Amino acid sequence: MMFQKVLIAEDMSSINTGLHQSLIGTIPNVITAHYCDEALLKAKLALQNNSPFDLLISDLSFTEDHRTKNLTSGQELIIAIKKKQPNLKIIVFSMEGRIGKIKQLLDNYKVNAFVQKGPEGLKEIKKAITAIAINDSYISSNIQQLLKNGDNIDDIDDTDIFILKLLSEGIGQDNIPDYLKNNSYPNYKLRSVQDRIKKLKEFLQANNSNHLISIAKDQGLI
Repeated sequence: MMFQKVLIAEDMSSINTGLHQSLIGTIPNVITAHYCDEALLKAKLALQNNSPFDLLISDLSFTEDHRTKNLTSGQELIIAIKKKQPNLKIIVFSMEGRIGKIKQLLDNYKVNAFVQKGPEGLKEIKKAITAIAINDSYISSNIQQLLKNGDNIDDIDDTDIFILKLLSEGIGQDNIPDYLKNNSYPNYKLRSVQDRIKKLKEFLQANNSNHLISIAKDQGLI
């Protein structure tokens, strides 16, 4: 079944317009939004009117301006819309190239397609729409290669990521076991935490804890 109502969340007017013009001939109802709060409001109103969107196409990065915003990124928008409409199909259309961030979107937030912006972006969007309309997925070939080259990221679990966040916030290793216990993570002793940090340094080829945090941020893990 082809989509009937699509919401585009994109702050760059040229890309927003290009997507709209590219899709309006094949999809009956194409609605655009230039920032995340606007997109979420339109999604909520569509649900209230019993005329929900069946596809969201969203960038991840939105430029800051004078407006006061509740949602500042496409990832936050995806999380918020998924709470209201869990089965909504989602295409990420972004320049994002960090393996951890891409895997998080695909694995944790279950986006249906990831298309990297570029010269063939609009053509790939159409391919992605065709794929997910039949319950398939679509990932740009260069993103597929990026994910293939980062297979070791699969060995980093939610507990590891939480530990990385704590380290990035200046929490000492001695205190991490208490934070894990108080946040419903496995109850690890200090030695186990230290072993995990050592493993993370080996996986990410970090020289020390500061280097580890820097790499984790670059990879989009935190």
